[in-house]
Amino acid sequence: MQWLGKKNLLIIFIAFSLLSIPILTIPVEGCKNIIAVGDATGGEYNLLLKVRDPSRPGLQVLCIVPRGYDYTYHHPWSGSHMSFKVKHRFIGVATRGDTPPAIVKAGMALSDAGLAYGDADTMSNWKNPTKYAWDDFDWIRYACQSADNEEEAVFLMTVDAVDNLHASAVSENLFIVGPQKAYVVEADAFHYSIREINDDVIVMSNYPKDLWKTQVHRKLPISSSFDTVKERYVRKGGVLRLGSLYGIRVIDIGDNWVDVKQTPSLKIIDKGIRVTGRKTRIHVGERKTVGDFSVELLENNDNRAKIRVSYKFKAWENKLMDIIEPRYGFITVRDLMNWSRLNSSDLDGLRGMCEKNYMFESAMIYKIPYKNHRIMSSGWFAANHACSSIYIPVHICDTKIYKPYMSGEAAKISLELLKTYGYNQKLMSSFSRTENVFLNEMKNIEELAAVLVDDKHDEKKESKISDLLTTIDIGMQKQALLTEQIWVETSKMPREKKQRMIDVIKNIWSKNYSLSLETMENATYKLMEILDGDDAIIVDKIIDIILSICRSWIDAAKDIGKNVLSAERNYCIGLDLVEKKMYEPGFEYLQKSFRQSNDLLMNKIYDEQTSQGYIRNTGEDIASLDARGKLALIAVLSAVSFIAIIAITTRKRN
Repeated sequence: MQWLGKKNLLIIFIAFSLLSIPILTIPVEGCKNIIAVGDATGGEYNLLLKVRDPSRPGLQVLCIVPRGYDYTYHHPWSGSHMSFKVKHRFIGVATRGDTPPAIVKAGMALSDAGLAYGDADTMSNWKNPTKYAWDDFDWIRYACQSADNEEEAVFLMTVDAVDNLHASAVSENLFIVGPQKAYVVEADAFHYSIREINDDVIVMSNYPKDLWKTQVHRKLPISSSFDTVKERYVRKGGVLRLGSLYGIRVIDIGDNWVDVKQTPSLKIIDKGIRVTGRKTRIHVGERKTVGDFSVELLENNDNRAKIRVSYKFKAWENKLMDIIEPRYGFITVRDLMNWSRLNSSDLDGLRGMCEKNYMFESAMIYKIPYKNHRIMSSGWFAANHACSSIYIPVHICDTKIYKPYMSGEAAKISLELLKTYGYNQKLMSSFSRTENVFLNEMKNIEELAAVLVDDKHDEKKESKISDLLTTIDIGMQKQALLTEQIWVETSKMPREKKQRMIDVIKNIWSKNYSLSLETMENATYKLMEILDGDDAIIVDKIIDIILSICRSWIDAAKDIGKNVLSAERNYCIGLDLVEKKMYEPGFEYLQKSFRQSNDLLMNKIYDEQTSQGYIRNTGEDIASLDARGKLALIAVLSAVSFIAIIAITTRKRN
């Protein structure tokens, strides 16, 4: 047996083990996560992006789980009932049907402790074998509902869930991002490792690193470790391995190319045998994925090929980090939105962040501020594929979410857009414009909220902030859905009109709400000209967006105690006019209403000394008028409005 050598004996042992294991059902390998914390971000906040390709297929929805929510669940071994009470309110992303009153199965979640959670399955066979074993969603919920801080979350996910309960039927990479730091936990039912993340960026998907060698059947045959990279000259017929069973065989060598394949050619996986040994041609300077490996041809010399080989997801991480690292110190929510839309061609043929072959893919970006995270922690949600969705905001203090994002309707519309437009640059560019408006306006609103909030946990103030952010978030959620519906309706138009309409609708959003109201008005006139009397459902939806913007701004000003009577009156006049198809005067009144409410929100200073804690007015406070005074003011405003309508109408006719 000496002729075999130690390395060959190891290879034979691994091969025998690989062929002798029972074949088990494997979860979906579809989740991608990016963490940016500390000095890596562009502000005083930490970030987590999770792109979810759910193992429980179906439309993805948001759900709110309130503090104090009681439920029972089974013990992971005995099946006996365990009683739970939610300590920390959380907002989760789950498959439709996996929300209350059913057991919540959130694949990513945000709690009012200022903690964001994500995961990625790693397909180990170290698992709880009973029918009562918990899944990854149970693992997340177990920590999310109770943990007060990052360390408690890690304790619940490791010492409690692994050491004490051996609860899980799956192995996971678990991601916890809080206001102070982040953690990456690699775990299965019997092992775990913990990495604390500070001032860094982490990219990770469905594979172990620290626990690589525990996966004797799935990962160890590929490479001796996740990080192993080898580079050397190989002759025709030669094999380059990463210290384990599988490797890359050179089939043929040309002047500036090489043909390679993975060897051995067959791999047992997912209840069957997969052929991984297909021949692939690679030219000098080119990189391609060959089975489990990333292979790059560096040069050919004297009938030898110099190749560099690594695990394909090692190459994937490196490629993503090449894109991410130039933004270190400046990473924002906008960056994560952009990166979530990278497809395979953007990543040199490696796995895309946005993958069309996963039908129900969704994404969430969590932003955890260093301060006031109980109130101000937020998420940006893409209901289906990020390349066919507009990201919408949600804050942990929101009392409501726009119903289509809880029912699955929003995900369904995004899926329809994906099927209709595919990976379409015009669509993504237009949606990015919408998101930029939301991000710009939200920055102002959050700055206002930060002025209102303090560290004293004043319930009245926090309730006011909650109302404010709920109003703004629901408004943007509605506006995003209307924008997506416009693209759906445009796709149904006759070919001779469709492209002209796309050229108009792609630019209806511009920088901020104020400019967008102007571009939407102009778009309305252009579309009416293109439609020339046809069904104006698209025009109606643009008007609905305009009305939503104005309405949400009035309601937001009202939420923080502003007197909005004048803005409300101008809104009502504008609404009445546009309903009567008198668009120009109607838009003028609506824009005036928006400017008034915007001034009330943005241009005043919060006054702690006022008896009701309202924002100080520079003019007379209408609320201080008696009933007779209010009636007189209403009469004056009505007369002015009537005269203005006549003047505008006369001017247009002339």
